[in-house]
Amino acid sequence: LYENGIQDYQYAAGEMKKYEEGLTLTFGRNIDLNAENWLEMAERGEPIENNRWIQYYKEALNIDCVYELANATDYNQQLLLAMTSGTLPDAFHVYDQTMISQLAEAGVIWDMTEIYQQNANETLGSVIEGEGTEIYSTGMYDGKLYAIPQKMPSTNSYNHLWVRRDWLEELNLEEPKTMDDVKAVAAAFVENYEDNVGLLFSNSYMYEYQGIFWAFGGKENKDRNQWVVQEDGTLAYAEILPEMKEGLRWLNEMYTEGLINPEWSTMDTFTALADYVATNRCGIFFGPHWYGFSLQSYEETMDEDADWIEVGLPVAEEGQTVQIPANNTVDGWICVSKNCENPEAVVHMLNAYVEQLFGENNNFSDFFACDLDSSLWKATPVWCLSATVDLDPCSNMSANYDPETGSMNEEGLEGAGLTYWQYIQDGMSAYQYMFGPVDSCFCYVAETYPQNLLWNAYIGAPTATQNERWSSMTELIDSYYLKMINGEIDIDTGFDQMVTEWNNLGGAQVTAEVNEEYAKYNQ
Repeated sequence: LYENGIQDYQYAAGEMKKYEEGLTLTFGRNIDLNAENWLEMAERGEPIENNRWIQYYKEALNIDCVYELANATDYNQQLLLAMTSGTLPDAFHVYDQTMISQLAEAGVIWDMTEIYQQNANETLGSVIEGEGTEIYSTGMYDGKLYAIPQKMPSTNSYNHLWVRRDWLEELNLEEPKTMDDVKAVAAAFVENYEDNVGLLFSNSYMYEYQGIFWAFGGKENKDRNQWVVQEDGTLAYAEILPEMKEGLRWLNEMYTEGLINPEWSTMDTFTALADYVATNRCGIFFGPHWYGFSLQSYEETMDEDADWIEVGLPVAEEGQTVQIPANNTVDGWICVSKNCENPEAVVHMLNAYVEQLFGENNNFSDFFACDLDSSLWKATPVWCLSATVDLDPCSNMSANYDPETGSMNEEGLEGAGLTYWQYIQDGMSAYQYMFGPVDSCFCYVAETYPQNLLWNAYIGAPTATQNERWSSMTELIDSYYLKMINGEIDIDTGFDQMVTEWNNLGGAQVTAEVNEEYAKYNQ
């Protein structure tokens, strides 16, 4: 299964099993039922336990879905208690990869290998395997599939550079293409606009500002789990490789020259965005595509003519190419309890899900998002998304858009492309920032995906030493990086000292364990 994926489909695209007598399946998932979007949907008449998705499974499969365990505060603890008491729901989500082996060893979940192979239809196989069959290894234990990966688009790994085009035009500046350009733009904004901080920065930078390191050849990813193949064929952890030094050096220069907000180390990104972007005191920052929602939320306080665009990731020197570290991404895994008498029913729910969003006769516009809830696609007990679910609407709009006249051939729009264009016309600017036909995040993705991606070489479960020490090892890196950026220690000597301490703290052992697991699948 891991090497070849599903080969002999017993269910073709569009096919799924409908139960004549009907079934009731119980589910567990980590969800905050008091979140604003779920409450608003409930007020509209579509509570999470009986919305359009739940009704669809009843109609298409004759399956009633009941949430038995839904808890956003101590979900993992409740799951372990249910495991020991023998009261696990029929199917449930696992978000900690190490729990898969615990559940499998305890004998409380189904080995889904043959069940999945015999019941997944072609559409489901194409979605989950959309970026490679190695994704199955993330849900395997002892060579068997115990947890079905909930595929997500790896384009979530992208980082983007956002700039206020109106300020560039006022100052007669070109869109930044290199890191020197980024520095020059930040300096110009500080000089010409009152109380401006230059480039926005925060203590969340290892999750949301990766493009700075990528420009200089650094290879860390937002999940902070990137392993890189070395010349000798072994794996090394990206954050301790010397390629990270130049990004740190550039940030130190920016800090020293007063071109980033000085209190960055005590501010998370959303606080920094609210303090500076929303109040017109910053015109350039790095971040993921979903910051488009933040920009939309600041429209009441931003300048009326504020014109934010995505300009593509800068490079160290012109002519270079940015490698974008990425995972074959999952949004957790689905396990099926041995208490479940029809484990294959969960696979058929996934079949139904992907057909509704990505099948030939899909109903994407009504089931992926709505005006109240952009995460409608997740208001369901099971889910997985196509690798290009975010790229497709941008490509569809771009192909039908005339940039010279600003007109759109709406007859050529379909699915999410049509839906998102309607959102843009209705004034939902977040969808222009993220997916629009020009100057959007996914215009840059379209230029670079998948050829610029550097896939994470190890996506297996955390090793024994990682489970014991990884948080301390990560904190060590964070403390050294902070001191290097703020100029408290020399970058070259400090980096070498950090690597030594990291290895002594457990890094050398983790590296050995990761390479041992890697070798099993890459003989």
